[in-house]
Amino acid sequence: MMMKFIGNKIPFNQLLIRQYSNEVSNVRNTFKAIDSRKTFLMDSYTKLWRENEIVLFAHHNNLLSTENENLRKSFKKVNEKNQDNLIEFRKLKGSIFKYFLRASVHKDPASKAAFRLIKRKNIKHPLENLLKGPTAAIIIKNLDPASVKEVSKILSKQKEKLFILGGKVGDEYMNINDIELFKNLKSLPELRSELIGLLTMASGGGVVRTLESASTVLSATLESHKNELEKGEVKEEEK
Repeated sequence: MMMKFIGNKIPFNQLLIRQYSNEVSNVRNTFKAIDSRKTFLMDSYTKLWRENEIVLFAHHNNLLSTENENLRKSFKKVNEKNQDNLIEFRKLKGSIFKYFLRASVHKDPASKAAFRLIKRKNIKHPLENLLKGPTAAIIIKNLDPASVKEVSKILSKQKEKLFILGGKVGDEYMNINDIELFKNLKSLPELRSELIGLLTMASGGGVVRTLESASTVLSATLESHKNELEKGEVKEEEK
């Protein structure tokens, strides 16, 4: 069989193989088919986990469609008041989300490489035990205690049908007791405002006096050192 050469160097069929290899190398090598529901869910879980500061896990128990709708309406009202920090309520596929948590250390949790990493290192995640039974995620964009307090108020009306178990807050993994403490903290803007107020008050007293006294002491020390040097020079001249 005759082979066609390109510029007397590379056979045409080998060139096609190289081009195909380059194209394949740029395609994700996912554990499940790229267009499968499992890969879609893994990608959506990766996005919500990495793009939101707070992800709370809540157990839901036989919520009726009307109760689901009321929940979404309640969150919508909160979001309308604070559009800078939206809250989303989303039911999870527990087994897939548990696998995602284990694979989340990898840059592409849906990849075959992530699957091999989990098996090789027998990776477990601190929060995966919260995913027993029907579980929902409450997703909050920014690190805001007030938003968590709003969520608690909404969920308290559901009583035993929907309650928080724990979750991710910033880079920390928290249980329900930690979350109860966190929701009562002041927000970052409030803390900044208090700090500015303290500095403003202090600027009329302690801080200014401290800075002034420090500069006075430094000036006196330099002056004393200068006088000692001048005395030394005079003594040298007298000799």
